[in-house]
Amino acid sequence: MNRAFERVKPGEDPPPPPPELIQWARETVYGSLAGVVYGAWSAHRAEMASTPNPNEALNVRRHRIWTRAISDTTLHGVRLGSFVSVFSATRLALESTREIRDMWNVVGAGVVTSSLTGMAIPGPLSVRLRGAALGVAVGGAATLPLGYCLQELERLLPEHFEAITTTGTASKEEDSSEKVDLTEMFIGQVEAELEEYKKEERRRRRSWFSK
Repeated sequence: MNRAFERVKPGEDPPPPPPELIQWARETVYGSLAGVVYGAWSAHRAEMASTPNPNEALNVRRHRIWTRAISDTTLHGVRLGSFVSVFSATRLALESTREIRDMWNVVGAGVVTSSLTGMAIPGPLSVRLRGAALGVAVGGAATLPLGYCLQELERLLPEHFEAITTTGTASKEEDSSEKVDLTEMFIGQVEAELEEYKKEERRRRRSWFSK
């Protein structure tokens, strides 16, 4: 994680992003997509449950449906994506700080994320504090079995979890190596063409002087 704050000198290639950053970005995208899908489904369900107005024009009804679908997908995508983003960042930060991967990182991330969500409830300070306390209780109770299940799965399938965390870094290194190989091939081809051109030019000069 400390590589994210390394200073790159002029002329040096920047280091690849740390695997924690890639994993956080991937989980945030997954959470946002899940929120978008849930928003579209909730908008469709609400529209199917509503009573159609026979006096409503077709274009007005279509505009209302599209407006509601876009609003719900955006709202739920941002909400769930933000929740997953904070949860993932907190869990990865706890793993980096404690230098151990176990169920308590998941529980701690759930408690922090749920408490922040509870504090976001509109109202006076007392309401926000009660929401934060409720978030701590609910988040801890909900993530305790989840963390235990993930811990047991990681014990049973360690290669799978290790491959997930290292896929981004490996692909980045492969891309950089391929880029370097292509550059070297291009430089070698240009040098070979220049050498061939010089030889041809020497032959022309010799033939001209021989005449």
